[in-house]
Amino acid sequence: MKRILIFVVLMAAVQFVGAQDNENKSSDKHFSGSVWATNNGISLIPTFNLGKPAFMFNFSIGGEKLSFDPQLRFSMEGKPWSFIFWWRYQLVNSEKFRLKIGAHPAFSFKEIDVVKDGAEMEIIRVRRYLAGELSPTFNLSEKVTVAPYYLYAHGVEDDITQHTQYIALQSSISNLQLSENLRFSLTPQVYYLRMDGLDGFYVASSFSLSLKNFPVSASFMMNQKIDSEIASDDFTWSASLVYSFSNKYRKR
Repeated sequence: MKRILIFVVLMAAVQFVGAQDNENKSSDKHFSGSVWATNNGISLIPTFNLGKPAFMFNFSIGGEKLSFDPQLRFSMEGKPWSFIFWWRYQLVNSEKFRLKIGAHPAFSFKEIDVVKDGAEMEIIRVRRYLAGELSPTFNLSEKVTVAPYYLYAHGVEDDITQHTQYIALQSSISNLQLSENLRFSLTPQVYYLRMDGLDGFYVASSFSLSLKNFPVSASFMMNQKIDSEIASDDFTWSASLVYSFSNKYRKR
């Protein structure tokens, strides 16, 4: 798994260097993102959640091939939860099939109690991870896609989870018209999770309701444990309000 991670990171680095020349020649760039306000922050891997209300900021900056996609998450108390700094590269982009690779460093924050000078106090500990992903997408129609997904993450510190594998079969049914202005999207998935010798199977699903030409939507997510040795909630859910934006610009 370490070899897979190193390969993905090196591939992303090589593609990044090569993409710089190509994308400098192309002046079209994008800046898009979303801001989430949710009753329960759910992680990139749906098994895990913050367990309290959160703000999540997702951004994407780049060109046609290469993008920088940071994800910043905070509790509504203002305390950091996790920072993920994705670099992604589009290897294939055709009408029926897309393939992306990605790599990131990530920082997870956890509140712990310590005793200093005889007094108990709370500090925030940072846990560091390195990860790589492989993300193919098959376009079955304009509204339906199927997307296998693989993520491997390695814990930098010795006292945290060292090896995490997340293998998912995801699909998406998007932009279904419920009325003249109301749209519905559904994203179910079944996935396998393995962490340092413990593993489990889960199902999850998210759906959203949006209005035509309106930037705010409502999103709901549910995660259900099927059979797992990993310590986690049997069932979790969240409800969110999402503000989305997307802009394209041209360098002069």
